[in-house]
Amino acid sequence: MTIEINGSPQTPAAHTGTVTGNGNASVRQEPNSVASEPGRTAGRDTVSLTDTAQQLRSIEQDLAQRPVVDSQRVEATRQAIENGTYQIDPSRIANKMLDLERALSGAH
Repeated sequence: MTIEINGSPQTPAAHTGTVTGNGNASVRQEPNSVASEPGRTAGRDTVSLTDTAQQLRSIEQDLAQRPVVDSQRVEATRQAIENGTYQIDPSRIANKMLDLERALSGAH
Protein backbone atom coordinates (compact mmCIF):
# COMPACT_ATOMS: atom_id res chain seq x y z
CA MET A 1 0.00 0.00 0.00
CA THR A 2 1.44 3.41 -0.91
CA ILE A 3 1.15 6.45 1.33
CA GLU A 4 1.04 9.92 -0.17
CA ILE A 5 1.96 12.79 2.16
CA ASN A 6 0.16 16.06 1.42
CA GLY A 7 1.21 19.47 2.68
CA SER A 8 4.92 18.93 2.12
CA PRO A 9 6.61 20.95 -0.62
CA GLN A 10 9.14 18.18 -1.19
CA THR A 11 8.23 14.98 -2.98
CA PRO A 12 8.09 12.28 -0.30
CA ALA A 13 9.33 8.75 -0.68
CA ALA A 14 6.64 6.09 -0.90
CA HIS A 15 6.13 3.94 2.20
CA THR A 16 4.22 0.76 2.72
CA GLY A 17 1.78 0.55 5.58
CA THR A 18 -1.22 2.37 6.92
CA VAL A 19 -1.51 5.62 8.78
CA THR A 20 -2.61 5.66 12.38
CA GLY A 21 -3.31 8.54 14.73
CA ASN A 22 -4.36 12.06 13.79
CA GLY A 23 -2.35 12.57 10.60
CA ASN A 24 1.02 13.22 12.20
CA ALA A 25 2.67 10.83 9.72
CA SER A 26 3.09 7.86 12.03
CA VAL A 27 3.21 4.68 10.00
CA ARG A 28 2.24 1.18 11.09
CA GLN A 29 3.52 -1.67 8.93
CA GLU A 30 0.86 -4.05 7.63
CA PRO A 31 1.63 -7.65 6.78
CA ASN A 32 2.03 -8.29 3.06
CA SER A 33 -0.81 -10.82 3.13
CA VAL A 34 -3.40 -8.03 3.44
CA ALA A 35 -2.71 -6.69 -0.04
CA SER A 36 -2.55 -10.18 -1.54
CA GLU A 37 -5.94 -11.37 -0.28
CA PRO A 38 -8.19 -12.51 -3.10
CA GLY A 39 -10.48 -9.73 -4.35
CA ARG A 40 -8.55 -7.02 -2.51
CA THR A 41 -6.22 -4.55 -4.19
CA ALA A 42 -3.55 -2.38 -2.64
CA GLY A 43 -4.85 1.15 -2.17
CA ARG A 44 -3.35 4.55 -1.56
CA ASP A 45 -3.56 6.27 1.79
CA THR A 46 -2.90 9.96 2.15
CA VAL A 47 -1.44 11.85 5.07
CA SER A 48 -1.87 15.58 5.58
CA LEU A 49 0.70 17.38 7.67
CA THR A 50 -0.64 19.40 10.58
CA ASP A 51 -0.60 23.21 10.40
CA THR A 52 2.25 23.22 12.93
CA ALA A 53 4.33 20.84 10.80
CA GLN A 54 3.70 22.99 7.73
CA GLN A 55 4.73 26.13 9.65
CA LEU A 56 7.91 24.43 10.88
CA ARG A 57 8.73 23.35 7.33
CA SER A 58 8.22 26.93 6.11
CA ILE A 59 10.44 28.35 8.86
CA GLU A 60 13.10 25.73 8.12
CA GLN A 61 13.13 26.67 4.44
CA ASP A 62 13.25 30.40 5.26
CA LEU A 63 16.21 29.91 7.61
CA ALA A 64 18.02 27.79 5.03
CA GLN A 65 17.87 30.70 2.57
CA ARG A 66 19.28 33.26 5.00
CA PRO A 67 23.01 33.92 5.22
CA VAL A 68 24.88 32.38 8.15
CA VAL A 69 26.58 35.70 8.95
CA ASP A 70 24.78 39.03 9.50
CA SER A 71 26.96 41.16 7.20
CA GLN A 72 25.47 44.47 8.37
CA ARG A 73 26.21 43.70 12.02
CA VAL A 74 29.76 42.62 11.18
CA GLU A 75 30.34 45.84 9.22
CA ALA A 76 28.90 48.00 12.01
CA THR A 77 31.13 46.27 14.58
CA ARG A 78 34.18 46.64 12.34
CA GLN A 79 33.52 50.36 11.92
CA ALA A 80 32.97 50.82 15.66
CA ILE A 81 36.31 49.14 16.39
CA GLU A 82 38.08 51.28 13.77
CA ASN A 83 36.50 54.46 15.15
CA GLY A 84 37.30 53.53 18.74
CA THR A 85 33.62 53.64 19.73
CA TYR A 86 33.20 49.91 20.34
CA GLN A 87 32.25 49.38 23.96
CA ILE A 88 33.44 46.28 25.80
CA ASP A 89 31.61 45.30 28.98
CA PRO A 90 33.80 42.76 30.82
CA SER A 91 31.07 42.08 33.38
CA ARG A 92 28.56 41.18 30.64
CA ILE A 93 31.11 38.91 28.95
CA ALA A 94 31.87 37.15 32.25
CA ASN A 95 28.17 36.68 33.00
CA LYS A 96 27.54 35.20 29.52
CA MET A 97 30.46 32.79 30.01
CA LEU A 98 29.07 31.72 33.38
CA ASP A 99 25.60 31.27 31.88
CA LEU A 100 27.08 29.06 29.16
CA GLU A 101 29.03 27.00 31.72
CA ARG A 102 25.87 26.51 33.81
CA ALA A 103 23.89 25.46 30.76
CA LEU A 104 26.57 22.96 29.70
CA SER A 105 27.03 21.47 33.14
CA GLY A 106 23.24 21.18 33.67
CA ALA A 107 22.86 19.27 30.40
CA HIS A 108 24.74 16.25 31.73
